[in-house]
Amino acid sequence: MNLIYKKADINCINDLVDLKIKQTLFNYNRDGLVMKNENIARENIKKILLQELNKTIYFFVAINEKNKVVACNGVVIHQMVPSDSFLNGKKAYITSVYTNEEYRRKGIQNELMKMVLGFLNEIECSKIELDASNPNAIKLYEKFGFRKDNTKYILEN
Repeated sequence: MNLIYKKADINCINDLVDLKIKQTLFNYNRDGLVMKNENIARENIKKILLQELNKTIYFFVAINEKNKVVACNGVVIHQMVPSDSFLNGKKAYITSVYTNEEYRRKGIQNELMKMVLGFLNEIECSKIELDASNPNAIKLYEKFGFRKDNTKYILEN
């Protein structure tokens, strides 16, 4: 399997939208939910990626021989107010980690995670968070040193 690994650019946006929708449908199906506004979701995902790709949102992708993105791993960078234990204030949130079904269990996310963490190291971002419920994903994250933390509170309006 010959895949090209790279940081996503504007040419990847349509494939990234498709993968994000596939990921959402996968999660909804698992949880017994139905996606009600797929077209609006597609439009909004594309709009945000056109505005923020490689500014505050970065994606690392695996591309197959047909030039299609088959896996992605995204990261959102937030600039926070620095503190004594958080000196530069850069905080990252890993999101939209997804691999097309036929490409799973082949080490692709392992490579993409190395790229994401290498990028975060380059920009000196030491605070990195993510959410996970998939046991295989959790094993991957733990392999890279992530540990579960139960300190988050969420308010949804």
